[in-house]
Amino acid sequence: MSAVAVRLLLGASITIASASIGAACGADGPTTTLGRGEAIYGANCAQCHGDDLAGTDRGPSLLEPIYGPDQLSDAEVADAIRNGVDEELWDFGPMPANGAITDTQIEAIIAFVRAEQIGDPAN
Repeated sequence: MSAVAVRLLLGASITIASASIGAACGADGPTTTLGRGEAIYGANCAQCHGDDLAGTDRGPSLLEPIYGPDQLSDAEVADAIRNGVDEELWDFGPMPANGAITDTQIEAIIAFVRAEQIGDPAN
């Protein structure tokens, strides 16, 4: 494949990813923080941590007590999303950083995950 073709393919991939993120949290999307968090989580986290946060063969369950608010602060979760995490407890490999997600989007993801972890009926 030529260098030009690789650049075009990479550019198209970035455009599609940006559009997916935008659609997940755009003006026509969910209006509540939890709703936005669920959409952003679904677009960026669910492929590894599962739609239901129960994990997949690519990432651990976020329902494990070690990821709960009593064990892991919101600041630590935000840091993990921004900067990634080395493999420590599981055999999934390291969690990659996601520098494309904004602080506001991270806050929404955390709100959604915490509500799911504690079984918030409002979610």
